Amino acid sequence: AHPRREAADEPSAPDRGAPSRTASQGDDGTGASPAEEAPDSAVALADQPAPAHQPLSAEEFDRSADELRELLDQSVATAERRLFDLRTAAADDARILGALGEGGLLPPGPDVLATVEYLGEHGIPALPGWRYLAQAVDPADHAAVLAARPELVDGVVITDPDAHTRAREVLGSAALLPRSAVAVGTAAALLAPVPDPATGSDAQHDGVFLVPPNPAMHDEHAADEERHALRSRAAARDEDIRTLAARLSGDRALAARIGSWRADCPPGMLAELAEAAATARTAAESAEATLAEARTARAEA
Repeated sequence: AHPRREAADEPSAPDRGAPSRTASQGDDGTGASPAEEAPDSAVALADQPAPAHQPLSAEEFDRSADELRELLDQSVATAERRLFDLRTAAADDARILGALGEGGLLPPGPDVLATVEYLGEHGIPALPGWRYLAQAVDPADHAAVLAARPELVDGVVITDPDAHTRAREVLGSAALLPRSAVAVGTAAALLAPVPDPATGSDAQHDGVFLVPPNPAMHDEHAADEERHALRSRAAARDEDIRTLAARLSGDRALAARIGSWRADCPPGMLAELAEAAATARTAAESAEATLAEARTARAEA
């Protein structure tokens, strides 16, 4: 078979996702914006079932092949950017979910744990500030305590106020050499009255502020809610990624087939093949008529 004649028959292949003569809509069923209409229309080529649309004829496909290829290229570029954004967001959420842990409260830093352990070995009762906040402070007051005493929340709370002086002496000679600043104070210091916001405080005027802490350090309920929201969002995003990746693969394959078809059948070739086929058909019919006349003449002879 002639390679270009085979190529001329190729337009039937894209019929599995061939575009219809109706206007396309966005993925959510609403009309797409002018800037997105063309890429979204091209995405629909590989995504919409053929029975719901009237496929293009070979002649229509030949006229529109270059435009279809351009639309598909735009769709692929748009989908690749969207896929990158989705995967980046998924990585960010995975990092946050990892920071929240699997459940319960997260442990404090190693320097704080070492300090609490050392005090316990010397008979001085103490807790990590985060743990004391979670166990002894009303959740409604967490934000105020964090804002007023962030260094002590992230440090060590001595639960026996009478042991404060001894704790200072013990730690002063311990040579723990922490790699972070570990504040140590009593529960009374942690829960001291917070300055009235109306009168202002030193922290409010010296530009110091607190980065929102991980809720899993002090509030199990808030941490569980955050984990649930992140996991639900991750599940929905994973489904979007799978759907978009499959559609992107289909668009790439269809664009490659259109490009291959166009390489074998450049503009005008289909009309030339049709004209050649018509000429051959006429010649065949003429030959058949001549053959029939010859047979008739031979039979009469």
